[in-house]
Amino acid sequence: MKLSSLIFALAGSGGAAAFLQPSKSPQLQSNLLRHEEKSNVAFLTGEVAPKSFSLHMVAIRSPFWPAFDSNDKEVSSDEFIVDRDFSVATTLMAVGIWLTCFGPSNYHEVDMIGGIFHIWFGAFIGKQTMKTRAVFTKDSFELRTVTNKHLGLQADKGLKPKERKNYVLGTDNTWKFDSFVNWDFFPSVDLPILVYFKETQTPKEVQIKGSLGARQMDRRDNGQMHFFPAYANAKQLREQFEVHRCQKIGPVHGEEFKKN
Repeated sequence: MKLSSLIFALAGSGGAAAFLQPSKSPQLQSNLLRHEEKSNVAFLTGEVAPKSFSLHMVAIRSPFWPAFDSNDKEVSSDEFIVDRDFSVATTLMAVGIWLTCFGPSNYHEVDMIGGIFHIWFGAFIGKQTMKTRAVFTKDSFELRTVTNKHLGLQADKGLKPKERKNYVLGTDNTWKFDSFVNWDFFPSVDLPILVYFKETQTPKEVQIKGSLGARQMDRRDNGQMHFFPAYANAKQLREQFEVHRCQKIGPVHGEEFKKN
């Protein structure tokens, strides 16, 4: 084994000589070769330790790559960052492409408008999915923004509070667990499009009940409702809501008729 290693090392030194540029000084070239041969012999006899080296590879990875999820995030052990879910964004864009290219109606202009809207909305949700993270701390649920300069090209470098306050209420995007009244997923936890929760932390004077036409969406005076796209893993959201004992009314949507 040692003999074969010696032959390999000497062959390597000879091979290296083939790549030496011709020098005007034969003595200089001879000294370089002699020094390399001594180094190889010293390594084989154990007089010196082998020089370590490493190859660094850089690649641009897709935002769908699992490496972008929670395993790569350097965060406090007291925090849990929910993995991203691109299902809503990709579904919207797929529907938009289908409407644009294979319009099902006899009105091509209507199909084009619907397709363009779905593609735009899907891209918007996709951007929010890349930049927003759902975070569970010791005592609160938060929505934060990644600090990456380029979204989707690398793992999260860090998180910061969202630059803009809640665009509906103007309040911070942080809610204490003990203020929760209810939470759920629509249309179901297995096919989530919207995440819903209600809390009492928002002062009553700034609460907005919303309406569907002439009918008020929330006629109960027991907190503020919130909805956001399911750009975070619904299974992990449910798990964390339950772990932190957030109040829940009734079964989770999609499990109403499941037997215990």
